[in-house]
Amino acid sequence: MPAVSVVIPSFRGGWLLREAIASVQSQTLTDWELIIVLDGCEEDLADIEHADTRVRTIRQSRRGVSVARNVGIHSARSELIALLDDDDRMLPDRLLLQSAAMVDDAISISHTQYRIIDQRGVTVSEGGATASSYTDFLRGRSEILSATAMFRKRSFQEVGGYNSLLPLGEGQDFFYRVAREGRVAFVPEVLYEYRLHDSNVWQGTSSGSGETALILRQHYFAARARGEVENLRAVRRGLSVIPPQRVAKAMGLASKARSSHAYVTTIGALSWALCLSPIYTLKAIFRELSRRRR
Repeated sequence: MPAVSVVIPSFRGGWLLREAIASVQSQTLTDWELIIVLDGCEEDLADIEHADTRVRTIRQSRRGVSVARNVGIHSARSELIALLDDDDRMLPDRLLLQSAAMVDDAISISHTQYRIIDQRGVTVSEGGATASSYTDFLRGRSEILSATAMFRKRSFQEVGGYNSLLPLGEGQDFFYRVAREGRVAFVPEVLYEYRLHDSNVWQGTSSGSGETALILRQHYFAARARGEVENLRAVRRGLSVIPPQRVAKAMGLASKARSSHAYVTTIGALSWALCLSPIYTLKAIFRELSRRRR
């Protein structure tokens, strides 16, 4: 049994996928398997499979990223599962350091610091992930990138895997459900590169605010059923900072433009958000400035 199973869902294929695969093959921890779920993707990876027996592919008709991840994780042989998106890269020490962080059986999930890169692989900015707990997630006080997650296969089975009915936020939903059942570990080293381009959804934005509210309400009902007073307060706080849909769109555009150093677009998007909801926008800017000072 390999030490870690890496799962990549892919509907794009192409050179970005091959670069993602190469980043796994460059890991300092070599005892891994890589499962690539080709979700309606016609990419031929026979050359890689023949050259590296640790790599295998699963083909299916286009069913979405949640189903693809569920299929890949179900077929994994390791107890430790690491995620990787098909347009991103992991840095060489990721599997080694993150698996070491999972030695304590009480830790159900870990995540790492990351950096944002552009289409060519040039660094755009550093990520904003921080050490956090389940209640921090509920309050909306933590920024994570779900593809940096490593978790136990039994945790995946216990919470029922990814929810394929969520159009956005499926990673956030899964991460929160796993974090509820155990401790969260944070590896502060930059071990993941998130590629920013026109066809992806930047997870550091406020997009998907409706899905976030739906996810938090589910945790509200769970906390109320268990009588968890602190978690109830945390969910109420988290719901209070979710922006209206149009404001979320403007703030998301501003965040993506700032990450790309498009400052004129950033100012324009923030001005739009201020016109729509000046109080919320000013509070969001203040929270971001406070986070950056920490």
